[in-house]
Amino acid sequence: MAEPDAPAVAPKGRLHWFTRHVPTRETVHQHRLLRPFAPYLGHSSLWRLNRRSVPRGVAVGLFVAVLIPVMHTVLAALLAIPTRANIAVAAIITAVINPLTIPPLYYCAYRIGSWELHHQNPIVSPQAAARVSGELSHLLFWFHQASAPIASGILTIAIGAAIFGYVLSSAIWRFWSFARWQQRRQVPKA
Repeated sequence: MAEPDAPAVAPKGRLHWFTRHVPTRETVHQHRLLRPFAPYLGHSSLWRLNRRSVPRGVAVGLFVAVLIPVMHTVLAALLAIPTRANIAVAAIITAVINPLTIPPLYYCAYRIGSWELHHQNPIVSPQAAARVSGELSHLLFWFHQASAPIASGILTIAIGAAIFGYVLSSAIWRFWSFARWQQRRQVPKA
């Protein structure tokens, strides 16, 4: 006979580890520091893995991770609350942006932003850069000249990544659900 606290059906497969470690509404009430936020954290979509909250979590996580390179895990978790996205998925997806992926991301953002702002030629002429004295001033001058294309490119990449992540995770969720449904249909009834 099963224990009264044990779930009726234990989750199986690859998601078993993830589902054991995802916080629940009950664990929010147990932590002293999270109790004041419990009314805002009570919605089931924030904690359950379902077809709506997972794609939202992926979209929020990717958008915040690309747009804000510092403290993006915390900010993604906070932004997941009003959007009813899965908090754990939003926080985990931010790991896509890390010190290895930031330089290529910013280079791509610069190239995309330059294209969007119609800057076909280099923004900074070598003569203008030579007039700036000192290495720090020289570096700050280059950052100042490249900031508009980078900002424009980062915003474009963030929006594009969020849309792509949402669509891709929705498609994967539907495919996975359909495969499980087909698997259940093929099981012979006793």
